[in-house]
Amino acid sequence: MKTYQIYASSAKGTGTNLAVKTYKFDWSIIPEGEYEMTFQFMSEISAVTHAHAESTTSSMKLSIDMPFSTDKYEVNDNGTASSTQLMGFLEITDEFKTDENVMRIWKARYLDNAPVMIKGKPQGNTFVVKTLQHNGATGQIAPYDLLINLKHIC
Repeated sequence: MKTYQIYASSAKGTGTNLAVKTYKFDWSIIPEGEYEMTFQFMSEISAVTHAHAESTTSSMKLSIDMPFSTDKYEVNDNGTASSTQLMGFLEITDEFKTDENVMRIWKARYLDNAPVMIKGKPQGNTFVVKTLQHNGATGQIAPYDLLINLKHIC
């Protein structure tokens, strides 16, 4: 089985908000078939105030909007099974504290989230990465590096 890795730095994405970045990528280099998708994520260390650190203690969600088919669903108010582009969660790690700030990193290691099965390679030439708060609002974080792993299953 062949594995493809796609590296995306927030510096290479377009958009002024770090919480929503659009990337250009030529998916034609990947053959047709089904894939197991995992990801790794690491933000730069950033200083946040103690008050902000205390008010943002829950994980962040990572959504990758790319044209592919998968069996991932989200609970909603009307009881239907709506599909989602949620890939997993980002963990907060407070590295150290100063008198004024908390030095914080957002991360997800390779095995922190379950793999996502993709039915067919992604299509088009763009994909969008979003970091979301628990309530679904975009959550701006520090500049980041994202590594998307696609393992060809069949």
